[in-house]
Amino acid sequence: MKKPIITTSFTLSIFAVSMVQAAQYTIVELPVAELGNSTFPVAINNVGETVVNMELQYNPPIDTSLIDFDSAEVIAGLDNLDGVRGGDLSDIDYNWLYSYVSSYSQDQQFQQIASLNSYIATETYSDLLRGFDTIDPNTGDYRNSATTQVRSINNFGYAVGNSQDGFYILTYLNEYFYDVTYVLNDFYSRAFAQVDGEVTELPPPDITAGGLSDAYDINSSNQVVGYGTTEFVSDTYATEEEDCADPTERGDVPQESCLRTLSISLFNNSTSVAQQRGLIWQLDEDGDLIDTYTLGMLIELDDSNNTAYKSTAVAINDYGIAVGESPNYYLDTDSLTTAAAIYIGDQVSTINQDDEVFTSTAYDINNDNIVVGHVTKSVNGTTRSKFFIHDIEADLTLYPDDFFAGSSSVANSINNENFVVGYGESEATLTERRTEGFLYDYKNDIFQGLNSLTECNSDYDIVQANAINDNNEIVATALISKPQRNIRGEIILDELGGQTLVDSVVAVKLIPIAGGSIDNCDVYEVEQVRQGASMPLFLNLGLFLLCLFRLRAKQGE
Repeated sequence: MKKPIITTSFTLSIFAVSMVQAAQYTIVELPVAELGNSTFPVAINNVGETVVNMELQYNPPIDTSLIDFDSAEVIAGLDNLDGVRGGDLSDIDYNWLYSYVSSYSQDQQFQQIASLNSYIATETYSDLLRGFDTIDPNTGDYRNSATTQVRSINNFGYAVGNSQDGFYILTYLNEYFYDVTYVLNDFYSRAFAQVDGEVTELPPPDITAGGLSDAYDINSSNQVVGYGTTEFVSDTYATEEEDCADPTERGDVPQESCLRTLSISLFNNSTSVAQQRGLIWQLDEDGDLIDTYTLGMLIELDDSNNTAYKSTAVAINDYGIAVGESPNYYLDTDSLTTAAAIYIGDQVSTINQDDEVFTSTAYDINNDNIVVGHVTKSVNGTTRSKFFIHDIEADLTLYPDDFFAGSSSVANSINNENFVVGYGESEATLTERRTEGFLYDYKNDIFQGLNSLTECNSDYDIVQANAINDNNEIVATALISKPQRNIRGEIILDELGGQTLVDSVVAVKLIPIAGGSIDNCDVYEVEQVRQGASMPLFLNLGLFLLCLFRLRAKQGE
């Protein structure tokens, strides 16, 4: 009687474990997550290369030669002033110095530390993308001064994004014959493409005060889309740029400092002082820039209109059709809104919108000319974001059902198999709205939350799906509990040697499981409850083997 009971218990345990392991996707944490505090994937190509942006890279270099050790703030803040002077930084002083220097991110007398770093990552390695960062001649290493944000990668491994210009040190003898040290760069931020390890600058059409540009996507023909400054609405910045070249006009500062101040001003006021338009940069096979095209808008401007407008292009398919957003008139009124823009040659069009849609933005387009993005619209009297699918050929816009009627949702990416990924509010409580990544099968009209496609009781909570390739591999942002780390990346231990777990944001890759099926987590939980008073699997297994051994021993007597 005991033997079948033991066997049944063993079988039930194995059944429970098999359900845990069964799923449609397996989760792999990208190794770049171990290099910094928070990692956010943004794109994946068909060979599995992912571009990831990171906040607070561990072990940022601190240039103590730029620290004023006579400053009252520094003296009060450091725990071991003499040790830091000598280059010996404790964890406490290292963390304080990083916070101190970072708080002066626009100050020309302080070291500049990148607030965002970018990587190309796979399941096994991570390569840092430097953008326009510069090398410190005193150390021979990169300064880690240029904030870099990579946004896309094509199937050849060519990545695009934007980067601050790398910083350099300039010593200036002022009118009082004191040497003043400046930390400067020549423009605030500019688009770039990295092709075969070489960085190509992608400037805007108008580089007054350094100009501004950003790159978002690159297709198989090396067409890069983004936006940049195309024209200034007044001559103010051009005049100020000329004044920087005149010592009597700029005052007792170097010309480079004057221009740096002007570029910061442009960055802070760009939407009101300059026209910014969607752009296509054409690169040749070597990655060199050969042409720049300025895209139109959904509205037409007359020559007397001096208002600054901004349009963008954020994705482009292999046929050269780009999408993004543009100013547009709301329905038949004179009120301006923002609308999804579809750029085909010199023509600009938008999706179909009804009276309940207030704004729209397109984020991606595939080679079937299917566009995805989101709109803001009225849902039961409340403004919500809803993801959309727009078929250019059919001129048809759909708003598929998502997690629930009042959920806000955004579609980030679509592959050439017409699978869409994004994120939405999966749960609504009185205090918060929890988000979850989703997968939408456009061909079969099937919407699924990604957490339901991974194993039951996974340590990872998929809060956002960022991109999907043609192999249906998905890169996503996930939450997971991990030991707290210090600025060096070392695990922090308390007085008793214990660890503190904190919610961490990590970049993960979801890989399809051949023949996988969705876990029935409810059945698993019921099974666990039914066996709640029994021993764990390994004890059940041990008991089974022990009883089997005893049975055989008894039969041999």
